[in-house]
Amino acid sequence: MQKSLIKRSARAAKAKARSRPALREVTVDDVIKGLLDLFEHLGLDAGHLADRVVNLEPAKVAARRLYPHASAVGELLTAWHQDPEYLDNLGNPSPIKLRTGRRSFRRLAARTVPNMDTNALLSELERIGAISIDENELIRVHMRSLPVYEDKHLAIQHTLVSLDSFIRTLRHNLNSSTSNSDQLFHRVAWNGAIDSRQMQTLKIRVKRHGQNFLESCDNWMTRCAKSSAVNSRIRRKSVQVFIGVYLAVDRG
Repeated sequence: MQKSLIKRSARAAKAKARSRPALREVTVDDVIKGLLDLFEHLGLDAGHLADRVVNLEPAKVAARRLYPHASAVGELLTAWHQDPEYLDNLGNPSPIKLRTGRRSFRRLAARTVPNMDTNALLSELERIGAISIDENELIRVHMRSLPVYEDKHLAIQHTLVSLDSFIRTLRHNLNSSTSNSDQLFHRVAWNGAIDSRQMQTLKIRVKRHGQNFLESCDNWMTRCAKSSAVNSRIRRKSVQVFIGVYLAVDRG
């Protein structure tokens, strides 16, 4: 009886994971709309920029989606690093075959990027260096997230998503109570007298600690999502969450 319940819960969790909504893609006009709203809230005159987003036609906006599979491909790489079914005894992502049994690239792709041709996806990931295929036809993954700046279209979409997310954080905080419980976390570390010769060391430090921080947040959110899927019989509203780390340099 208990084993049967566990199996049903596991199947329900997998079904819910497959049916979760795709990451909302962002266009240039989405970002401009957000900026205009932010400017208006701050009492700033956005001038002629407003003309661009007046009477936007939904069909035209949809046609401007730049990289529709970017978020799903990133989810595939993350799943490969987190799903116990695809990990070795040390917790590292295992090399897998294109198609074989329960654990294969085709099965992983069908679960995370169902609307993209598997061979096209494999070629794209190989092109950007995310995976490699050895002489035994084993597919090995080399990164947990997409190298967004190595592909122009992906870099554009990443930039728009980052701007859109940051604008929404600012807009939320401007419109909410100043108590910590109401506001989204937004802090910066600033110093105006860093020796330029130290920049390489700083970049390495931010990259290392930032990556560890983001992966810990990602792992925590994944555990929470799985726990909610298994334990909750009540359908609860889901939200999409973005957590970002960035380094900005003003060279004067």
